[in-house]
Amino acid sequence: MADCDLCTRARPTLYPIKAPVHNLTYPEGAYKGVCDICLEHLEKGWQERFGSKPEEKK
Repeated sequence: MADCDLCTRARPTLYPIKAPVHNLTYPEGAYKGVCDICLEHLEKGWQERFGSKPEEKK
């Protein structure tokens, strides 16, 4: 079990996302663990603000 970095709930599975962190230790960003509930909310917010993601071409 690990704690989600956004909501601090203890969940068995966390999904790594790359978050912008502005310090000298992580100049290109750092990976944060988020739970499935927060991941769904992040995806919904992204789609509301920027629209749906373009499909990848094979």
